[in-house]
Amino acid sequence: MLIMFNALLLLLGLGAFQAVSAEKARYNELYRPQYHFTPLKNWMNDPTGLLYHKGIYHLFYQYNPGGTTWGAMSWGHATSRDLTHWKQQPIALLARGYPDNITEMFFTGSAVADVDNTSGFGHSGQTPLVAMYTSYYPYAQNLPSGKTVQANQQAQSIAYSLDDGMTWTTYDAANPVILDPPAPYSDQFLNFRDPAIFWHKPTKKWIAVLSLAQLHKLLIYTSKDLKNWALASEFGPVNAVGGVWECPNIFPLSVDGHNDNVKWVAMIGLNPGGPPGTVGSGTQYVVGNFNGTSFTADADGLFSGTTPPPSDSIIFADFEGVGTFADLGWTPTGDLIGQSPATGAWPGQNPVTGYLGKRLVNTFVNGDATTGTLTSKFFNISMRYINFLVGGGHDFNNTAVHLKVDGQIVRSATGTNSETLSWQSWDVSSLLNRTAVIEIVDTSTGGWGHINVDEISFSNSMARSQVANWVDWGPDFYAAQAYRGLSSDEQVAIGWMNNWEYGGLIPTIPWRSAMSLPRRVSLKTINGKATLVQVPTENWGSIVSRKALKRSWSSVKETKSLGSVGKALQIELSFSDREPAAVGSSQFGIIVRATPDLKQQTRVGYDFATKELFIDRSISGNVSFDGTFPDTYYAPLAANAKGQIKLRIYVDWSSVEVFGGQGETTMTTQIFPSDRATFAEIFSTGVSTQNVQVEIRKISSTWDD
Repeated sequence: MLIMFNALLLLLGLGAFQAVSAEKARYNELYRPQYHFTPLKNWMNDPTGLLYHKGIYHLFYQYNPGGTTWGAMSWGHATSRDLTHWKQQPIALLARGYPDNITEMFFTGSAVADVDNTSGFGHSGQTPLVAMYTSYYPYAQNLPSGKTVQANQQAQSIAYSLDDGMTWTTYDAANPVILDPPAPYSDQFLNFRDPAIFWHKPTKKWIAVLSLAQLHKLLIYTSKDLKNWALASEFGPVNAVGGVWECPNIFPLSVDGHNDNVKWVAMIGLNPGGPPGTVGSGTQYVVGNFNGTSFTADADGLFSGTTPPPSDSIIFADFEGVGTFADLGWTPTGDLIGQSPATGAWPGQNPVTGYLGKRLVNTFVNGDATTGTLTSKFFNISMRYINFLVGGGHDFNNTAVHLKVDGQIVRSATGTNSETLSWQSWDVSSLLNRTAVIEIVDTSTGGWGHINVDEISFSNSMARSQVANWVDWGPDFYAAQAYRGLSSDEQVAIGWMNNWEYGGLIPTIPWRSAMSLPRRVSLKTINGKATLVQVPTENWGSIVSRKALKRSWSSVKETKSLGSVGKALQIELSFSDREPAAVGSSQFGIIVRATPDLKQQTRVGYDFATKELFIDRSISGNVSFDGTFPDTYYAPLAANAKGQIKLRIYVDWSSVEVFGGQGETTMTTQIFPSDRATFAEIFSTGVSTQNVQVEIRKISSTWDD
């Protein structure tokens, strides 16, 4: 869970949002999801403490009881019998001292049923439910347990419930039960969080998986009673290491349904540094094995090195020449005047990785105090993509790469607070034949006040960095957690359907943020590798219309209008990818949530040349609240053995979730269209798409009761 210390100040000005009462929230406000969970009002982020107990699904979540931005972190609570129809419950764990003198917040964690009463909290035959969470202490204090904490410290505490999760008692006699990170990481007490706990039957011990966020490490602890914990091992860093690691979770899954072949999956939140082409948050997964004390990743799921640019690339700048930036044709300003490309890290800088060749732009010349700009020569945009490697600070205003046309910034990219460079791509097809310059900007003198850039090239293909297995390739799926208490052969996960890049700005009232669809996850062998597969799981029979709009065509060359179909939809779309080569861009898909004039629309499609699924929300409705929001997102997706592409698309009043193939590729995006955006249309560009079938069913509200 992202730590936003300054957000505490927002508690002083809660604004008109507090005035919205339960009676006024009707669950039919503009943008209110109809079959995704949302709180009645106020801010929500990470799912936490997901627990199935006595036929009830408990959804606890990070919640601000006083406003629609992050602050006063508490555990909200909702329950369901079918993962579809939710009942709002009272706050489970309210920030201590709320609202006037907060001494402890309840950050992300998890919950279990202690059926053997190992904790000793149970009595009179009542099974105790135990929650473990990160306590955040805003200032130094002595605790009731006699322990002392520092200002802004994060430590791990527990609470228990003896009435099946409806009320909770904090274990003040001993909290926090894990006070400090172990040596040599004791200086990481500000970034030690998000425990995921579970019972490991073979060793008859409780396991807690914690994140050392800035070091990209998972710490694994064991316990016999949920109260006394011992460090067993650590894991990481591996794969994606931009930003910080948060909200870890590990669980077992059989491969291809064979119980004699069980793997373990570690899901890890990453912020920033999500999937290629996105900004902000993302969730990766690692497949491996867990023996009760340590997690080991499978070798075929680990990635290293930098993928070269596409084969048709024309290199614009690789910074390999000898001399200053001015000698290489760039115009420097500020502290970069007279400077040359770096040969790696500067003194005092952590190792820089991911660049190609021997040299790169690295503005950490004299530390983060260095400022200046580098401006390229003018060039003519002649290919579809501008690709480049970028790392360093995550700040679109102060540590960024800009594309300028007629003096105006038309594209931007930035690092992920990581010294590892990764590919970024700008689709500039709408700017072909325009004259442009590239500007590399460093105007920041604070932490991560520098930028790394290399290998700027032009291509008709998008460059990709394969640095991780992504749970979801869209921008709005984060902090995913799996339910405890389900049988060992099933796992259901839910993610936060938002992004820290703009999460506090999305235009929703009186609530802010939704959860993703619950997803039943499994492992299937795809291309010789155990791959996470996701299938949306709700009580669809209770909310999906039996009446369907069905259309099929042997061939589609341009567009096919489907008329007004509604705002909450289940769509099944299939088509053949076996087409003759086409000139230029060759894409097929469906437009959803469109106005009659198509000035608002969201495009879900497939690019035949790159074999990628995409969602284009650049004109999806209200996109003005954040400059990074209007964009197109891509994910790899291969056809099945019959040469077909199959998509299941779930459209709600403010979201689109796509499940491609068997569910091995998923994409989740928020959208904020107008009420008039109810139309849909099939499109095909640059190619005649064969064997097209579409089926659309309306989804009714889960809040009617």
